[in-house]
Parts: sequence; structure tokens; C-alpha cells
Amino acid sequence: MTPSARGPRRSKSQSITNAAASRAGAPQSGPKKVQSQRLSAELVVAGLGEEDQAEVYRFWLGVRAPADLKEVALKAAVLDAISNDEIVSARVSGMGQRMLTIFDALLASPRHELPVSELSLKRELSYLSSYDLKASLAVLERHALIAASTSTEMLRYGSAAYTIPFDIAEQVLRTRRAARRGVFDVFALRGHLDRLHDNPEAKIKHSAGRRREFYKMYSNESQCVARIERLPEGLRALVEKVILEFGGMLTKDMFERIEHDLPHWNARRWGKLLEQSMVGTVERLDLGRYGVHHNDETLIVFNEVALAWLKRVAVPGDPDAPKEEASLGVDLVSNISRFIGYILDHDVRFTVRGEIFKTTEKRILQELIPNPGRELAREEVLAFIYSFARHQRLIETTGERTFSFSSEGRDWESRNLEEKFESLLAFASEERSLGGEYFHQTRMREIYIRLLKRIDVGVWYDLMYLPFLARNTYLSNLDELAVEDYFQSTGGAQDAPREDLQRMAWNLVGWVRKRLYLLGIVDIGYDGHGRPVAMRLTRMGGKMLGVPMESDSAAKIGNLIVTPDFEVVLFPTGDDAELIHDLDRFCGREGSDDLMHFRILEKGVNRALAEGLLPDRITATLVQNSRTPVPQNVLFSIRSWACQAGLMQLNSKHELSSDNPDQMERFLGDPSVRAHVSQVLNEKQVKLKSRSTPKRLQALLRDLGFLVELVD
Repeated sequence: MTPSARGPRRSKSQSITNAAASRAGAPQSGPKKVQSQRLSAELVVAGLGEEDQAEVYRFWLGVRAPADLKEVALKAAVLDAISNDEIVSARVSGMGQRMLTIFDALLASPRHELPVSELSLKRELSYLSSYDLKASLAVLERHALIAASTSTEMLRYGSAAYTIPFDIAEQVLRTRRAARRGVFDVFALRGHLDRLHDNPEAKIKHSAGRRREFYKMYSNESQCVARIERLPEGLRALVEKVILEFGGMLTKDMFERIEHDLPHWNARRWGKLLEQSMVGTVERLDLGRYGVHHNDETLIVFNEVALAWLKRVAVPGDPDAPKEEASLGVDLVSNISRFIGYILDHDVRFTVRGEIFKTTEKRILQELIPNPGRELAREEVLAFIYSFARHQRLIETTGERTFSFSSEGRDWESRNLEEKFESLLAFASEERSLGGEYFHQTRMREIYIRLLKRIDVGVWYDLMYLPFLARNTYLSNLDELAVEDYFQSTGGAQDAPREDLQRMAWNLVGWVRKRLYLLGIVDIGYDGHGRPVAMRLTRMGGKMLGVPMESDSAAKIGNLIVTPDFEVVLFPTGDDAELIHDLDRFCGREGSDDLMHFRILEKGVNRALAEGLLPDRITATLVQNSRTPVPQNVLFSIRSWACQAGLMQLNSKHELSSDNPDQMERFLGDPSVRAHVSQVLNEKQVKLKSRSTPKRLQALLRDLGFLVELVD
């Protein structure tokens, strides 16, 4: 039945109004008291007309109403069904998309009410015609999910307005909130406060603004620390230990295995004290459905409180500064260039399984910078480089089971340092070869990188500081990230979870030590026993992650000295990553203490040429960064080595020349370039056809294996 055919629909609203007025003890003719009263499901059901009673019964109870069922019993049965959260959730979620969108629009509005004129302007409802909108509203009204509003605020619109009964609205919001937050209530102070305020038994209800003020007050760093310090002595010591050693989460099983001064596990008392102090809670957690190996009573310090306490001790300071430091800088990027250079110079064969032969691996290792630190063996560095090169297609296989340099590899060498790091970090973040549950670890790695951007560059932090925070943040958002749905859909919930709460953090630390350190994003600090205890974000790492930093004025001064015997001495300024990377491409390293020593080698220049670094760029790197004039013999030798390596020049007239006659003979003898030759001018110079620009010809000839530089 359409709304227009239903007759005076407002009569139903009037009956609701009258029912509300009679319950308020006022005569039915006095609407003022009714307008100030919130509309409940009881009032809506009480005002149902005879024509709607059977339909609303069938909607809420799922069966037809018995013919002999009296009206009072029918309405009581409907109200009983409406009071059941599961039934309300099922009926709302089971509605059609159109009516659910209308219901959600009302639910999201102040007091859960809107005039029809405002509903029709909602973007998500713009596709509905006026007739469809009114028809959907009529269906919702017949099911007692909405009713005509009688509030003063809606009357001023001068048109029909609808509202959701407040108890139905609260049930739906509570159910959705519980489904959305789940573990968020347990792990986060904000979730705990929301749960307290959403409790139906709460004596005082606060507005959303007031609740935000409460959260701001309780999450204040100094307030969090003060609340921990006010705990009873034994519990306070345990909470501090739990934060520092376990990141704020301690199971009963672990409690029985660690040293402490408490007589026994006292979940009830501790939980009450922690919740009253807004510090944490003690609850039995079963996280198996999320793919986490955890099912035990757990003492939990709220994330915000744990963060506040960790901030006090996460920065070691001078007395606790690491005894030893390890830093890699741009070594990885430079080693990738050396790996590619070896592929270019040698026929590197691989096994049937796609692995490089061990004897070849040993020769390649001799080409790499021999300083991986104590975190990684040189073989591990090479394995990572090989995996990355294959994944990014920097090298490709041939029919003879050897590798060749690909077009992607040439593009890689032409990228700037920042672009290379973006690709390396993206690959490392998705890597599966390290320990832990891949689904959890990849998401925690993303959180870790976000947290890394917020710390101070060059300051040492406790090694476990950010991993604990990343794990805690991830656990708080398990429901929001639909982790349970993933493990249910993939069958992972039936498999035994591999990681517990502590191993999740430890595996993340392993990734930091094996990958972020390898990329040069962080440095690692060790104590007197050689154990890793601290990390710091490097200046290069901060720059690559987009962390705002003040410019170093010292970096603007030339910080190289080039000697006539081809030695290059670098005076570090802290912001030398790009310069070191460029030097590594055509130099060999000879030492690194307070100063870094390089030596320009013919082999290095040839490798740089093959990777697209032409003589002008090499000499510019030296001249622009040198404190003293670069010796002429060095500049001449670089140009001479490039010529011997087969470098050719192409001018704007499409004339290609080479000072090496053998190179020109090889060029003319190549069948792939004959179609581009217009005229042979002499033994050192030819004219190319002008169908393409010089720049495109340069790229084309490079793909064919010829090194060409553009000249005026």
C-alpha cells in the first residue's frame, strides 16, 4: 500500500502522542508535555493501529500472529522482541539496502530524527525519487522502526519528519559499537571510557563533547604517569615491569615464571584497582579467532598509559647510551649497483631452481662493500639483493640460463636515491622470508613506520619502544582491520596460531634489525655485552621517510678533497647519503673512520657508464663537492677511460662520433643499427637519420648496448 493510499497517516502519530500524554498524566489535548518527551519503542507500539499490528508482529517475531491473540499480548510480544539486542540487530541488518540507508541516515542525525526534506538531500539517497523515499519511510514506519516526529525542532520545518525510537537507536548503536570495537575496549583507555559511558546502568550520561574532555584529561602524559605512581607499592612495581619488559601485557602463565615480589596472581583485586585508577584492567582474553596464540587471563595496561610511561624511559640519555654503534648508510643501494655491475660484466649462470651457483656467489661477495655489521652476514645481504633484483625485474633470465640487464634495471639506475629507497622499503615491508605471521607482521610494519616518523632524528631510543607501541596499536584495531574475518575466510582460524603477544613484538624487532638497519633507515646500538638495546632514526632515514628536518649549513660547503693519485676523501656532515651513493658508483672504498676514503677506479667508471652515469655527471659530482680544484689528470683520465669503454657522442645534428675507431667499426657492423645510419662521414663519425630526437636515439642505442652522451 502506498503512502498516498493509506489515508491519514498522521492519525497514527496522534495516537502515539495521546499514548505518551496519558502516560505522562496529562490530558490528550495538551501536546506541550509530549513534545519534550523522548519517543520510545513502547510508545510507538502502543500507538499502532489495527491494520499494522499483524504486520509488525510478523516482522519482529518472524511468524504470523495467532488469530486468537489479544492486542495486549500481541504488543507485549513485540516489545519483548524489540528489547532483545540480537533480534534488533538481525532485523536492521536484514533490511533492504534502500531502507537501511534511510535508517542509517536517521541514526547518524542529532536525536536520530530528520525532516523528509532533509533526507531527500542526503547524497546517499539522491538517487531515490520522492515516491520511492516516501514508500520506504512508510515500510519502516509500519515495522515500528521509525515514527513521525513530534519534537519542536522538527515542527519548525513545516513538513513531515521522522525519528527512530531512542531505545531502538541505542540498541543498534551499542551493538554496532561492540562489534566495531571489540578488543578496543580492553586495550585502549578510550575504549574503556566509551564502555563505561555506554553502560546502561551508568547513573550519569555525558555528551560526546564531555566524553572527549574526559579522555583528553585521562590520557594526558603526566596524568597517566601520576596514576601509575599512586598505585599500591606491589602492584605499581608489577605494572612498571609489565610496561618495560612486556609492553603493557602480562599473562598469568608468564607471571608465574618471572621474578616479582607479589605472593600470587590476584586478578579480581588488580583489575578493580587498575580500572578505578584508569590505568588498565585484568581480563581473560582469547585471541585465537584473530590468529594470535593467546588464551589466558591477562594484565593489560591501556595503550595510552603504557605510551606515557615508556616515553619516560625510552630515551636512554648519556648514562645509558649504547657502548657500540652500527650504521650502514647507503651501503645497500651501492651494493645493488655493484651486483648489477657484476651481472653486466660476467655471464652469471643460475641453477634449475633459479639460484646463483655458490662459487659465483663468493665472487660477487668480493665486489660488495664488506661491512654488513653484526646484524647480517654478507651472504644474507646478497640474498636480499638477489630477491629484490628478481622481484623488481632489474635482471632477467636468458635462454642460456644466465642473467642479463633489463630495461627496468636501466630505469632503476637513473632514479634518484629517494625513489630507490621507496622501492626497497616497499619490498622489505612485504617480505615473507622473516619470522612471524605474515598477515600480522606486514600491518605492524606499516604502523612501525608511521611511529618512526614521529621520533627525533639522531636520538637513541630503547629498541623495544616502537615495536611494543606498534603491536599494541595493532591489537587495539583488530576489529577495525577485520582480522577475524580474514582468518575465518582463509581457514586460518582452524590452524594453530603461530605467534603470541610477545613474539609479535620480537618478530617485529627482528625485521627492524634485519631490514630497516640494512636500508640505513635506523642505526643499532649495543650494550657492553654486545646485545642490541637501542635504535635511532638516521638523518638519511628521516629524509627518506619525509620527516621535516632543519637544513645542515655545513652540507652546503664542499666536503671532498680529490688528490692527483685518484684518492677521494669525504668529510662527513651527517647529510651525505646521496653524495656517498654517487661516489660508490664509480669509486672503491678504502676505509671509513672519522673520514671516508674512496679511490676512483677505471673499473668503477666503466661500471658507472654501464649503469647510465656518464662522464659529465661523474666529473660534476667531484667538482661541485670538492673544497679544492679537482686535479686535471683525474678529469682527463675519467674521460679517457670512458672513451676506451666505448662512449660515443651525439650532437644536435644527429652526428654520432667516437675517438675509438674499433668502437665505430663495431657500431657499423651491428645489424640492429644499420637502419638508423644515414651516411658514414669518416672512420670516426657517422650521420644518423633524423626520424627521432637525439634523446630518443640515445635511449634506443643504449638498449642496443651502445653508450652515448649528448653534446652541443
